[in-house]
Amino acid sequence: MRPLIKWVICLAVASGVGAGGYVLLKDDEPFTVYRYQAMCEKPQGFDQAAPRAASGPRPVFVYGFWNVRDKSPELFDPAALDVWDPTDPAKVQLVACVDKVGRGDFVKSCTYEPDPFGVPGGGDFRSDLYKATYRVTVYEARTGRRLASSEFAGDKFRPEETPQAEPCPRAALTHDKGPQFEQREADPYIQQIRDALQPHVTG
Repeated sequence: MRPLIKWVICLAVASGVGAGGYVLLKDDEPFTVYRYQAMCEKPQGFDQAAPRAASGPRPVFVYGFWNVRDKSPELFDPAALDVWDPTDPAKVQLVACVDKVGRGDFVKSCTYEPDPFGVPGGGDFRSDLYKATYRVTVYEARTGRRLASSEFAGDKFRPEETPQAEPCPRAALTHDKGPQFEQREADPYIQQIRDALQPHVTG
């Protein structure tokens, strides 16, 4: 079995960052694509957005579990990136909000042996894996009109962006003290989010 990795939590306080990770911006600051995340808190129209075209492709700002430019740019060619992760707010036609809304089916129990190199923590560690239910809601960016909503079962437990036959991560994160047990709910795959949005973006 793989050894445990010590869990170190770092807390950072930065000017302008509020609870939950939302960035507080002044009205006179330049409008960027990240301002569209406000749609996911309260649907609203944005004059800065492009009108929704009669047919695709329709550039979409996705809020939640996305980060394709930072983590998985290889999943899109450059032209597709400008549609699926636009950087110009004036080209955005759709806003999509991805939210975890519930726990799904039990998947597997993963067990790990203690770290043999001296990290304290006690006996074996167990991680029970569950799927999670995610909802994708699509809005028209210019008007704030809700266009559609759909749900799917996320089942990503490992860093790879393709499903793995073995869902258990190679190592687990644990506290130095406390219960040597966790229940973990899956993340969504980028492809799952893309599949949910495809009819609205390219149709």
